[in-house]
Amino acid sequence: MKPEMRHAIMEKAVKALQAGKYSQALSTIGKINKLKSQQDYKSLELEAYVLFQQQKLERALASYKSLLALCEHQQQRSATYKNMAKAEKLLGLFSSAIEHFEQSFSLTGEANNADVAAALGECYLEEDRYQDLSSLAEKMKTWPGQFAPAQALLISSAKRQNQRALILRLIEELLSHSKFVEEWQLEFSIDTLMFIREHQQAEQLLQQAQIDFVNKAWISFYQAELSARNGHSEHVIELLSDELIDRLDFMRQKAAFKLRAEAFDKQKDYSAAFADFSAMASLNHQRVQGQTRTDKVAEFQKLDLSFIKQQAEANEPQPVFMMGFNRSGTTLLENILDTQPNIVALSETRSIYNLTQSITSQFNKRYPQDLATLTEDELKQLREQYFSYIQSLGLAPQANSLIVDKFPLYTVDLPFILQLFPKAKIIFCLRHPIDTCLSNFQQNSANNQEQAWLNQLGDCFKRYQQVFKLFNRYQAELPLNIHFVRYEDLVEDLEKEASKVFEFLGMSANSSYLEFEKHAQQKIVMSASSNQVVKPIYTESRYKWLNYQQFLQPHIPKVAEFIEQFGYQHNAPQ
Repeated sequence: MKPEMRHAIMEKAVKALQAGKYSQALSTIGKINKLKSQQDYKSLELEAYVLFQQQKLERALASYKSLLALCEHQQQRSATYKNMAKAEKLLGLFSSAIEHFEQSFSLTGEANNADVAAALGECYLEEDRYQDLSSLAEKMKTWPGQFAPAQALLISSAKRQNQRALILRLIEELLSHSKFVEEWQLEFSIDTLMFIREHQQAEQLLQQAQIDFVNKAWISFYQAELSARNGHSEHVIELLSDELIDRLDFMRQKAAFKLRAEAFDKQKDYSAAFADFSAMASLNHQRVQGQTRTDKVAEFQKLDLSFIKQQAEANEPQPVFMMGFNRSGTTLLENILDTQPNIVALSETRSIYNLTQSITSQFNKRYPQDLATLTEDELKQLREQYFSYIQSLGLAPQANSLIVDKFPLYTVDLPFILQLFPKAKIIFCLRHPIDTCLSNFQQNSANNQEQAWLNQLGDCFKRYQQVFKLFNRYQAELPLNIHFVRYEDLVEDLEKEASKVFEFLGMSANSSYLEFEKHAQQKIVMSASSNQVVKPIYTESRYKWLNYQQFLQPHIPKVAEFIEQFGYQHNAPQ
């Protein structure tokens, strides 16, 4: 290709990019990049940038990796590592993102990367690397204009570590650091106070926000959330008009649709509620379009499980694992058990996920395809890492303590859990399959690999079917020491059902579990059920699907066999 033609193509691609015509820019620059001999740093960087803007993150990441070989100096290499890390962060590849952010920082200095320092801190947060986050935040505070972002990182870290008093002190420091409080700082502080249920302080800041930032849509959003917490559903609907929701940013639009849907539900306007839940789900589905998803369920379904054998009594401590399906009552039961002084409850931590990553990074093996090839020495290392991780969370179980590790998604990982802990007891939470699927559809789901399967209504039923077909295979082929807890039975007779769980665990319990909500109110609950478990036991969520059955009917056949298997009914209970 002649230089003048190449130059013309580059100019055309840049103009298309500047006009926001990403597809045109990509096809134009592709005329150069289709031949490796024609590629240079500028042409490949342009392609990677366009792919990133289109949210084609896997392809953008691949382009940035190819770009490394074309970097001519340190600044280019630093920028490329930074862009790789930004794509990896959005893909949820936090460990790799940390590595590449740190490589970028080492080449051009941390202060010169202040624009993405907070992004590195957020990755530390996702990996539970609180000490690294704290060190980074303290450095950031010395950089011009970075005190507030650093303080925000420390507040988020304290939230993850259940440090309510520290959160309140850090928020006070954030808001008093300068005479002028930026809008995002006030917004962030209110959001945090709402999350930890400090409603009075949140309301005071909202009153300040109304004065300082007039007619901002996010203020009405938080007013609506406060009204919802106080049970004023009519006021929620009044505040969250379609016009106001249109003015919110993407993340709060999703949250607002959910908030208004729940208000309509309280008003028994189920058609309007379903419409808003559907609008929220559509936005969540839109967010994951173009992302490549790994189907771990399918990988486990193909796995030969004969390598899992019943083993002799293990000498190492054996945690208890609590699982089921999302929205099946695991958080409720976890908080009931957590009232007991000799139980250490882990609430949806990275304990097992970190080990699956170690299988790849340390042993160069695939998860779950290569589980059968793990040696006893490798399994021993993984067990040591498991308990080391628990220590890193600030939890120091005593000799007589029982670890209860709760994560609904553990259902799929059961073979690996048994491989690590052959004598582990399993608490399995059940809920009416249709209620479970409906409740998942009604959640403003997180942006991760598994939640991406649960955005659309039909997908929730399909995923439930896939997971429980796999679980039935586990029941047939694995030596499970398992106790089932039905959500409906638990809320109907807490004392009876909890006593069965304590008996299964081989322990006696004090009566504090009967008022578990008082214990939960002292904690920062990170799961989607955070606002439910701080209330006394209630039964309103049983059989909610009956209110929406006109919308659910086409999907029910997917879970019909499990309704019968778990002893539920296809219609209203007698």
